[in-house]
Amino acid sequence: MAKILTDREMSAIVAETVTNPGLIDDSDAYAYFLEDLADLICKHFGGERGAATEPDDDLPWTVAFRINECVPADGGVYRRCDMDVTWKDGEEL
Repeated sequence: MAKILTDREMSAIVAETVTNPGLIDDSDAYAYFLEDLADLICKHFGGERGAATEPDDDLPWTVAFRINECVPADGGVYRRCDMDVTWKDGEEL
């Protein structure tokens, strides 16, 4: 019999993976996980993903997202992220 996971349970698995570095302890595997997650975000909310970048002195793990025609004019789900960059009316300001 299959385990049935709710949307919140799936969200909790993703959140636990991001907050508990022991779940995926290989940096290459974790980069692939983040890129897969970024692909999912882009598929449903627009944008184009870059490569996952390992932490440095200033930032934790990151993935760059570029605007494309699928991102709403107001920036969509990205509008409250990385407030140093603004997307509006299909352009990066």
